[in-house]
Amino acid sequence: MTRTGMLFATGGSGGHIYPALAVAQEASQAGLEVGFIGQLGGMEERLVPGAGFAFKGVAAGKWDRSRPDPRQAFSALAGLWDAVRHVRRTRPALVVGFGGFASFPGCVAAVLTRTPLVLQEGNAFPSRVNRWFAPRARLVISTHAEALKHLRAKRTEVIGFPVREQRVDRLQARAALGLPADAVVTLVMGGSQGSLTLNEVVPQAFERLPANERQVVLHASGPRWEADLRQRTAAMTGYHVQPYVDAVTAWSAADLAITRSGVGTLSEAAFHGVPLVMVPLPSAAEDHQRFNALAVQEAGAGLMVEEKELEAAPGRLAEAWSAALEPGWRRGASAAARERSPAGAAARILSALRGEVSR
Repeated sequence: MTRTGMLFATGGSGGHIYPALAVAQEASQAGLEVGFIGQLGGMEERLVPGAGFAFKGVAAGKWDRSRPDPRQAFSALAGLWDAVRHVRRTRPALVVGFGGFASFPGCVAAVLTRTPLVLQEGNAFPSRVNRWFAPRARLVISTHAEALKHLRAKRTEVIGFPVREQRVDRLQARAALGLPADAVVTLVMGGSQGSLTLNEVVPQAFERLPANERQVVLHASGPRWEADLRQRTAAMTGYHVQPYVDAVTAWSAADLAITRSGVGTLSEAAFHGVPLVMVPLPSAAEDHQRFNALAVQEAGAGLMVEEKELEAAPGRLAEAWSAALEPGWRRGASAAARERSPAGAAARILSALRGEVSR
């Protein structure tokens, strides 16, 4: 890596990796060199080289809040020195941390080598790593203005969450997915691996809907649970199960979606103008998915149903789903979602990063 290059510290989950890749692709098109540093053995080790970028894997550790294991701290420490050596060898002009535990070694290496550091925060409540490093960063770029009150940052910018900015014609998308052209389509997406909770509660809610509201469901189950979900929904007219769907095609076909509330999912929905019924993952770090869902709900772009509500009132999801199917609500929520669209975010983030390189 040359002195004009940048090193992106990211990994652990798609919500941290995909925005980094979106910005890296913009940088590559502009003729800039970008390398990545992340968790050895993490999903970023597969996704980053697959996108054509150099990747350095280091031990990152991960602190399990439900079962703390001090050995993870030692794992992170071992990876730290490897990260410092990598930064000293490649001499990037800028290190950019995208949050999450896997960005920790890269951020520490930036501080120890006195390499300028910029942070990108996607969640409405910032990650612990970004809270730690914000005072030492030249700039913090946040998707949500709400997150900035939790950060002690020198300089900040609010820029949308970068996503894959592609759309498919609605009719073509539905034809590709085997869906009717004129039905109301509800997309169910729990992430690339699916969500066991959504796989259980959404079919139950579908059966509670009045027959005239059921319409069509496209449910991305995750490969692990495909067979079971197909069996459970076999008798449900209009219920389509796929182990995995291309996100751009699925969002282009959808009128409504039932999802978790990771920032990547919420940003894709906003880009495509799809209103949401959100069931936040209660075990998400710092409860950030609930904060994300609240921000979307307060903007009028979706409805939030917490898992604890489903346990107390099994019909709660069906009630929210029925309300979200109402055409007037969907029109207003779709407009609100588009107002939160991150279109052009990757280019704006790159512009901010280039400004820091030239300082």
